[in-house]
This record gives sequence, C-alpha cells and structure tokens, in this order.
Amino acid sequence: MVRLGQGGAGHTMKRALRVLLLGLGVASCATTERPTATAVQKEADVELQRGAAVYYASKFQGRRTASGVRLDNSEMVAAHPSLPFGCIVRVTNLRGGSSVEVTIVDRGPSPQGQRQGIIIDVSRAAARELGFLDHGRTPVEVAIPNRCRASSAD
Repeated sequence: MVRLGQGGAGHTMKRALRVLLLGLGVASCATTERPTATAVQKEADVELQRGAAVYYASKFQGRRTASGVRLDNSEMVAAHPSLPFGCIVRVTNLRGGSSVEVTIVDRGPSPQGQRQGIIIDVSRAAARELGFLDHGRTPVEVAIPNRCRASSAD
C-alpha cells in the first residue's frame, strides 16, 4: 500500500479518493433499486377484464368511428364501451396466448353483444395477430392501465 505523506497534496488526494468512492457507492445503490420498484409499479397499475372479443366486419372499413377517425382494419385499433379514446390496452387470447396492444378509437360492442359477454371489438389486423380471424370470436383478457380508468369516457 502506498502511504501518502502528511503534506497538502497527499491530504487532497485522500479526500478526492473518499469522495470518488462515496459517489460510486451511492450511484451503485441507486441503480439497483429503481428497476425493481418500476416493475412492481407497472403490475399494480393494471385492471384486468375477461370476456370475449370479436372483430369489425369488412363493411365498416373507412367509416367514421365514435372518436371521429376513419376505421382502418389494418391498424391495431379497437372499440370499448367506456374507455377513453386514445387509451392503449393489451388484449390476450386466452386460447392461444398471443397478445396485441390496441388503441381505443370507437364505442362498442353493442348492448346485445355485451349481454353475450363480448367486452371488446378489435380490428381485423388485431384479430389476425390474436389468431381468431377464422373463428369470429375468442375468449380474451384485456389489461387496462389505471391511467385509462381514471380518465372519463368520451
């Protein structure tokens, strides 16, 4: 071990070394704490709904949705009875396990569909990714971020 002298330069080097080590120690503690807190927070900020999903018929392509945008069945969009427009939710097919994120742009399903357990209408592109385009309907789980639930419906 190198011994620093009692002079001013040695004392300054010791102090600089202590400050550097202290800074590294604080920085390493901060980086190990953050990812864990964020991951736990993300899971706690989601509400899950289970039911069935259906998809838009081709005849609705290009028609205006309740939000005012025209439906594009090639985009990842959906209709929900109460979530605010622009909210992004994750839809998971409970039969196959595939999932997609869709943006809410419309109102639906119809009251009759809701009575049949349908909780969301998705675009044809989303239905294709979820693997139920040939079946017309599938059981799903919809993960809704709490920030979407806190907003009022349009």
